Formats: sequence, C-alpha cells, structure tokens
Amino acid sequence: MKESVKMKKGKVIGMVEMVKSNQSFFLKYLGDNPKMRILDFLIDNFAHDFSLPQIAEGGEVAYTTLIDILPELLKQEILIETRKIGKSRLYKINLDNPIAKALFVIDMKLSEAAIEKVMA
Repeated sequence: MKESVKMKKGKVIGMVEMVKSNQSFFLKYLGDNPKMRILDFLIDNFAHDFSLPQIAEGGEVAYTTLIDILPELLKQEILIETRKIGKSRLYKINLDNPIAKALFVIDMKLSEAAIEKVMA
C-alpha cells in the first residue's frame, strides 16, 4: 500500500514538474504572478480581443484577481477596451502603449534567445 502511495506522489511530482517546464519564457524570466500571467496571455494573443472571463481563464488567474488588477492596466493604457457585445466588454493589449510594446519585444527576444540556445 505504501508503494502505491509513493507512485501516486511520484506521478503528482512529475506532473508538477512537467507543468513548470511548460511555463513561458516571459514568466520564467520576468516572474510568475497574476499580472504577468495576464500580460503573457494577452501578448501571446495580441491580435485578438477577449472578455474578462476569457482573460481570467487564459491567464490562469481567478476572475476576482483579474477584477482587482484590471483598473491599473486600464489606467496605464496597457489594456484597452475594443468593443462591446451585449453586456460584455472585450479587451486586448494596447501595442500603441510604449510599456506594452516593450513587454511584447522582451517576450519576442526571450523566445528568440531560447530558440538560439536550443539550436546551438
């Protein structure tokens, strides 16, 4: 019975390690916190706009956490409202904002560096 528990624990540990290895370079180097997860999701999907529940799900943060962070991102104009569909408002990253643009460039450079490292 103890062996099966150890195997289960081993599987859980292996799964946790696998999830961590799938972390984006952006989060790996700039820090994994809710705001960065939201920005990472929006940068990776810069051509699309999303509702708040979609952003929360895509960024893997709680909806209430997104609601707490949203005013700051809107005030800094890193995130912009693009349109309304019914009562839902859709948002996307504002690549006209110098901060958002710099974060986008950093994300691209980190990805390029990682690819070069693998190819070398």
